[in-house]
Amino acid sequence: MQDLFTSTKVFLRLLNRAEKKLQNSYLVRKSRIQPTPIIIIGNQKTGTSAIAALLAEATGSSVTIDFFHRVKKKFFREELFGQTILLRDFIQNNKSYFTTDIIKEPSLTFLFEQLIMCFPKSSFVFVNRDPRDNIRSILNRLKIPGNLTTLDDFYTNNWSENMHGWKAMLEGKLPTVQGTNYVERIAKRWCIAADTYLSHKDNMVYISYENFIKDKVGSIRWLARQVQLEPRYSIADKINVPYQPPGNHNVSWIEFFGSNNLKLIETTCHEQMRHFGYKLSDKLQNQSESHQKNITQ
Repeated sequence: MQDLFTSTKVFLRLLNRAEKKLQNSYLVRKSRIQPTPIIIIGNQKTGTSAIAALLAEATGSSVTIDFFHRVKKKFFREELFGQTILLRDFIQNNKSYFTTDIIKEPSLTFLFEQLIMCFPKSSFVFVNRDPRDNIRSILNRLKIPGNLTTLDDFYTNNWSENMHGWKAMLEGKLPTVQGTNYVERIAKRWCIAADTYLSHKDNMVYISYENFIKDKVGSIRWLARQVQLEPRYSIADKINVPYQPPGNHNVSWIEFFGSNNLKLIETTCHEQMRHFGYKLSDKLQNQSESHQKNITQ
């Protein structure tokens, strides 16, 4: 009797797997890729989810938010970033994620050269955030302190397969970045995202998380018009919905990172921060000004 029960469970599991494969195959065959979607990019935890969701609500548009973690194929990220599969082929094999009016997926930021070739007539929105707040929010999301010298495996050992992208980020992968520790690696990732915008700003609409937070309704209405959409619907009752797990904004940068890791972020990101008007901490600002004086004397 036990053998029959076990066999039935195995059969049902296989049947369920086969059914999902058929469903995915059907979706790929029947889905029609949206030729000119509005594509929202930016580093993870910069506010892209809230902005994409509210833009869709305000304009009555369809939206896809964060699909990389839903792709079932193992190691597809490695294939994309290693270019053993091109983004255009990935899109063809995963059409159902590219059918909506608005598409938001932060990982596409780091594939932008290919992305713009796949959607040459699309509108692209780049969402940015102060790197210190951005990195703190990422680490809050992962329940990892910001003041460690090295990251112990204790923090990531029990993560599920769905956390693969986050683990790769901490290790300086996808895209590959070097760094003395996990904080510097995430800081360099922020720089790559920032440089992507700075290299393609003529093809992107820029919105900062800081301005969005000051006036969510006004920011979304402005953004809608920038991408040729009409903000017809009120979003006043939706602006405080948590579209992602919130970080802890009450702890200061120095408290969260400690002086060494905070300095690591600011020395890594200071050039890009200057472009976006993000000021250095007072101590590092004074050092930077002193250095500039020495150069000009």
